[in-house]
Order: sequence, then C-alpha cells, then structure tokens
Amino acid sequence: MRSTEDNYKILKDCLVERGHSSEEIQTIIKRVEDYEEKTQHDSIMDSIGTGGMDIEALVREALGE
Repeated sequence: MRSTEDNYKILKDCLVERGHSSEEIQTIIKRVEDYEEKTQHDSIMDSIGTGGMDIEALVREALGE
C-alpha cells in the first residue's frame, strides 16, 4: 500500500504534467487535504453513530485505561 506522501507526490507529478503552476498545485493539494480530513472525520463519526465503532473502547484506549 502506498503512503499518503507517495500519493501526494503522484498527484503533484500529475498536476505538473497537466501544466499547472506551483501556486495552483498548492491550492489543489490543500483542497484535497481538506477533503481527505473531512471525509475521514465524517467516516469516523458515521462509524460511531451506527455503532460500528465502540466509543467506550476508543475512550479507554485514548486514556490508557
């Protein structure tokens, strides 16, 4: 499995090939990062909401209990 860093390198290379400027690439990558963060957050919240993730176990783990 590729690392996130590898995926962003591939994305950047693709955008360079498409002729985007450095500023455009930074803007696009920032948007992708924001989208990725939101998607992960939504996915976790959905899992908690549907009972797919044990919130009590998550709390215990976070607190080292």
